[in-house]
Amino acid sequence: MIDLTLTHTEKDGAEAQAGSVLAAVGTSSVPSAFSKLDGKLNEDTRSIKAPRRDSFEQFLELDAKVPVGGGEFGAYSFEGREVIRIIVRHIDRVLGYRGSGSGTQREPMTDCITNIAGGAQWGKTVLELNLAAYATSQLFLNTGLFLPSDDLVQGIVDTKFRPEIVDQIPWFADMTQVGRAVNKSGKATNRKGAFLVTDGQRKASGLVLGLQKVPTSYSLDIASKDELDDIPPKNEKFVKGRLTASKLRYTLNIGTQRVHGRGQQAKWKGSSQGVILLPPTSRAAEVAAESEVTATPPSWINVEEAFPGVIRCQLGGSPALTDPKLTWVGDFRHDANGQTVATHKPGNLYYLAHPETGEPLLRSHPICCHRQPTQLDQNNWGIRVSQLSIGAIGLSQIVGQFQLAVSDPDEMVVFKCDVLALPQSLAQALSPAILDRSRDLEPYEARLRIEPGRAAFAGLDTGDKCWLWINDVESPARKRLIYPASIAAADLVPRTVALFHQLGIAALFVDQRPLVSQARELAKQLNALDGVTQWPEADDTAWITLPSGLSWNPLKKRWTGLRCAVVRFDKKQIGQGIEHGFDIFDEGGVTKFVPLIRCNREETIDRAVKSFLTPVEGVNDILPNGGGIRSLPAQLLPSRGLALMETVEGHLVAGSEREKGADGSLGDYVDECANHMLLAKGYCDLAENECASRNTAMSFTSRTVRKSRRDRSEGRKARV
Repeated sequence: MIDLTLTHTEKDGAEAQAGSVLAAVGTSSVPSAFSKLDGKLNEDTRSIKAPRRDSFEQFLELDAKVPVGGGEFGAYSFEGREVIRIIVRHIDRVLGYRGSGSGTQREPMTDCITNIAGGAQWGKTVLELNLAAYATSQLFLNTGLFLPSDDLVQGIVDTKFRPEIVDQIPWFADMTQVGRAVNKSGKATNRKGAFLVTDGQRKASGLVLGLQKVPTSYSLDIASKDELDDIPPKNEKFVKGRLTASKLRYTLNIGTQRVHGRGQQAKWKGSSQGVILLPPTSRAAEVAAESEVTATPPSWINVEEAFPGVIRCQLGGSPALTDPKLTWVGDFRHDANGQTVATHKPGNLYYLAHPETGEPLLRSHPICCHRQPTQLDQNNWGIRVSQLSIGAIGLSQIVGQFQLAVSDPDEMVVFKCDVLALPQSLAQALSPAILDRSRDLEPYEARLRIEPGRAAFAGLDTGDKCWLWINDVESPARKRLIYPASIAAADLVPRTVALFHQLGIAALFVDQRPLVSQARELAKQLNALDGVTQWPEADDTAWITLPSGLSWNPLKKRWTGLRCAVVRFDKKQIGQGIEHGFDIFDEGGVTKFVPLIRCNREETIDRAVKSFLTPVEGVNDILPNGGGIRSLPAQLLPSRGLALMETVEGHLVAGSEREKGADGSLGDYVDECANHMLLAKGYCDLAENECASRNTAMSFTSRTVRKSRRDRSEGRKARV
């Protein structure tokens, strides 16, 4: 037998050649594949004669079994699940299989990432468990499957892996011990969810692990992560470290995408963004052997994005152009008159059709179109799989589930995630559709120019990379993002100052941390304080007027003539308001200060989020001067002409998510996610709110402010 193994350490290879095996884990009186699995004595070093499977696809077709009902199992088949064959052939390419005519030499691809964003119940668990069995028993690659919790590990091992994989493949059971693994040091360990595979000469470990804590004890060649939306992000990042010693370093991310901008959706969006396209029957002859493309062929349709009009109810003996389409209210209508023609009944015949021509679509002839093909060069492959593209899932079942969804928002969330494979969350206030509304309302291009008679305000979120949001404000109910920017920390101060003066920005607010020094420097320069040679005491009970026109009013506890302030989220409780104050620091032996704004994080983000929302989403903002309720979004967005706009929208959507309690209640806006542009907008809105009508410096006359008797400087006025 030709060795196609990718060994992950030389030590393991030496042990394999020596025929090293593990001790017994017990016996069973019932002779079965499972009893042999748990009870065989591994002291027997004879070679186990397993059949040769050159590819994962071959393994699935010849060895894998699936439940068929009544406790019976049948052979695995791609019929009705042709989409899965596209995925399997991609995995085979990663693992080095080049087809039956290419010889037996494997040429694996290193550092590949596969991102599979799918709906529910299309076969992902069967796929990932069989991959673990194939990789360990045929290629002797150490394989790990990571789940959100240890409870899920126990469930998948006891109800899926043992009965549906091990007990259904006798030769694999002969090679395998459940509950045993080999750690990084080569020592055999007992662990729930582990299995050790050997043919008497070579061995590999398989692991099913919960990610409630960071895994550190095992080296892997393949790491599969299931349901990323439920895995703690800080723990998920450490999985990559388990692959360091491997020559393959293959990562598979697979699961339902529920939330825009993070978890599984973020992985898919950052990949080649493959989507499934189906052809109309008249173009079936065009289906080539190549199942992946980078441009959409004419008339091919991505069905989840065309839903619901892609589903038709057959009224006659065969599909016809006059058959009505499914609508968002759950009935079937014609485009011409909009009248209801049919309603859902279990006996109805449904089919997928081109939404415009009405020609039936072939679920049996899918191709994958990669919308971001440049990611293919980075070995970052992605695919989205909806139930609509799986022929084995009946359309009557899907239409029936949709009937529940049209009258229940919670059911609609489940339907979009599980059936359409599109992210949807009631905890996420902003969605791509809501942002499209802000873009399409009054189309315009991003620009470095303010319209005459308007004021511009800006917000800046800082970090290793800094994010700038500039609004051209027509009125409190109409503001336009005219220029978003990503700025390197090293260039933050000079570039921001240049943009501020170039555009004539009225005021800019910047978060105080983590770039404390740069934030203070911006506040000094933009308020023209960098030239002050004699600094007054930062006393909030005294009148302070600075040469630039920046003034402190101790009666109102406010800054006027304010051009820039640092922002700190000091207010821990909602409803405590916005407070002006001093950020005091020592520089060059001199005590200095810049304006400081104290506020609440949740209220700042909430203000930014609600500017995109309308009464449709339950937001009823009252316009000033008796203008009534705002019916249109206050915040508008430019076209996607700037490459950065996709990132901007991703930050807005991701940051608008709120933590969800066990009882379904919504908590604070999520943190530790890509929300920087939403925070920058929050600071921009703060600048507008605090400075729009107050940016005329007050002219103070000499006056006193009464203070406590303990203050030796009663009645003092500080002036520079």
